[in-house]
Amino acid sequence: MSIEQKDPKVLTQAAATQRRYRTLAVVKQEAITRVEKPLEDSVFVWPHLLVREFFAATAVTVMVTLLSLVIDAPLQAPATPSTTPNPAKAPWYFLGLQELLHYFKPTTAGVLVPGLTLAALAVLPYVDRNPSRAYADRKVAIVTFTMFLVFWAVITLAGSFFRGPGWVWIWPWQHVYFDL
Repeated sequence: MSIEQKDPKVLTQAAATQRRYRTLAVVKQEAITRVEKPLEDSVFVWPHLLVREFFAATAVTVMVTLLSLVIDAPLQAPATPSTTPNPAKAPWYFLGLQELLHYFKPTTAGVLVPGLTLAALAVLPYVDRNPSRAYADRKVAIVTFTMFLVFWAVITLAGSFFRGPGWVWIWPWQHVYFDL
């Protein structure tokens, strides 16, 4: 006897006892309530969002282009190997390391301090095993990151604004030796 020839009551009972599985968990179909979102609560990506992002990107591009035409940013003279500018400063993102080289030996300032800093930041999630995402509960992570950020900001700003000829300490209001 085929399935079509069976009693319809038996077919509905078989369908009711059939289990349905979801991707994230095993859940009976009856336990899931479907909530229909009204159409007015939805924002479509195309064309609404992408058109706005396109116009925002175009406006930023036009503003940056106009600023670059108005503000003059001249280059310095071409570098020559026979003359070195005084003070010879690294780019701003390496000025913190150059400042550390003033206080420590090159092995310590160039290898140990950055290496131990990166290792400490890599180990931090294993030390602070707090599962909460609330800011008030993540004091160890926030304090550690704040100390790291303040330390690197202070040594970068010291190398940028407080170092003059011969890498001696100067106050920024005496002479400005800052180049971008």
